[in-house]
Amino acid sequence: MSDIFLLYLPLPYRVLALFNLGFSMWYLNLLAFKTFQIDILTVLKIPHQDINIKQLVANTKSTLIQISVCNFVNYITYVFFMVNNINFQMLKWFPLLGVIFTIFIIFNPNYLTDESKSTESIRLKSTFSRIIVGNIDTPLRNNDILFTDTLTSYNKVFVDFLVYISGLFLGLDVLPNPEIKNELSKSHMEIYNLDLLLANFPSALRLKQCLSEYHESKGQNKTHLLNAIKYSTSFLPTFCMILKRAGYLQTDVAWYFSSLINSSYSFYWDISNDWNFGFFHKHIMGSELPALRKKMIYDIKFYYFAIFVDFQLRFIWLYKLHFLGSSTTLNSTSLISNFFLLLFTTEAGHFTVEILELVRRWVWVFVKVEVEHLKMKNTGEDIELQNLK
Repeated sequence: MSDIFLLYLPLPYRVLALFNLGFSMWYLNLLAFKTFQIDILTVLKIPHQDINIKQLVANTKSTLIQISVCNFVNYITYVFFMVNNINFQMLKWFPLLGVIFTIFIIFNPNYLTDESKSTESIRLKSTFSRIIVGNIDTPLRNNDILFTDTLTSYNKVFVDFLVYISGLFLGLDVLPNPEIKNELSKSHMEIYNLDLLLANFPSALRLKQCLSEYHESKGQNKTHLLNAIKYSTSFLPTFCMILKRAGYLQTDVAWYFSSLINSSYSFYWDISNDWNFGFFHKHIMGSELPALRKKMIYDIKFYYFAIFVDFQLRFIWLYKLHFLGSSTTLNSTSLISNFFLLLFTTEAGHFTVEILELVRRWVWVFVKVEVEHLKMKNTGEDIELQNLK
């Protein structure tokens, strides 16, 4: 089963699929915002005279169709050559061409009509050039935060992409073929802990943004400092893993403990600050605030579903502790045990975890944008999330 998965969905094409999936999810986000009349344009500070929500949805759909069709043709071409045992040097570059095309189309959605200065193109390019060095435009903070936070959910995908790129230039066989000599693996990325450092790069960007906002407030807004501390906790598991690789730690105890700190802090922040729910204030601090909040747009069941998803995927490593820390083997009669063993020990499982993280971010965006919309609708200006109760 594992060999079939690696044959029909090798690492480079998994990366391409995840980029495509992420953009598909953003399109579904926009459809929901349009349906529930959530003003995403105002949240992102995009002038309504430049584009309306119908145009934004239509343009996004057009872009999605273009990249999906091209990536599908790219993948089918690989499958055709693979099943017919046809191998040539250029074939291994096909996934990279797909990634380049996908990024180009997303950043230049109207290239066919020569509208290089479209609203979407200008905003995406300016945002990326700003956030890639950890900067943030305060008037456009929602825009910058949504983009950068999304990058944090792609951290494992970026590592996989770098594994593929480095494999290309190291002369490794990045795609399965009958005459494979130097099979692609992730071991070379462990040199100087490049995989761990790259995985933390998006969190480092958000950390810098939070510290910049704290500095701009002249130390008055403690929320930015607390948010910076949250992102800094993501480096703790990485530090523990580096120590273990170097032989200074013999067990995973420190890694699990640091993961508990990071997951707990991040989950609390998602619920109380990003989504502005009174869940923890009510059940832990005895506050009279509602468990969620008074003003909501979606069905109440969706919010509890969102909390459940966020909790499960923030703490998904607990299943690893339980199932990989016991004597359970793949021969166990327990389907659940077998599932989690495969989830944490195979490439198919790794791919599944990456998909689940994108799903968590997708759900997070629904509620985050809703909160910002309500905040602006009821105040007419930007205020801190925790002030809306």
